Amino acid sequence: MKYPGQPQEIPVFQNSTFTIPVNDPHQVWNSDEHEDLQVIVVISRPPIKVFFYDDWNMPHTAAKLQFPIFWDEECLTAPKDEL
Repeated sequence: MKYPGQPQEIPVFQNSTFTIPVNDPHQVWNSDEHEDLQVIVVISRPPIKVFFYDDWNMPHTAAKLQFPIFWDEECLTAPKDEL
C-alpha cells in the first residue's frame, strides 16, 4: 500500500463492537470532549506492527514504525528450546 487512502468516518457508539481487516490503516478518536473514551482491543495474531502517520496524505514509506508495541512483550511467551 503506497498511501493509507482517503479517511472514512464511521461512528461508533457505546457498547459497540467492530472489526478492522488485516493491514487496514485505521484511527480511533474520541469526538466527545465531555466523556472519556475507553476501548478494549483484541488482537488475534500478535505481535503486530503499528505505523504512525502524521496525516492521511503521508506515504506509507514515511510512516513511523513502532514494533513491538509495549503490550506484545507482556503477552508473548518466551520461545521454547526444542533441543
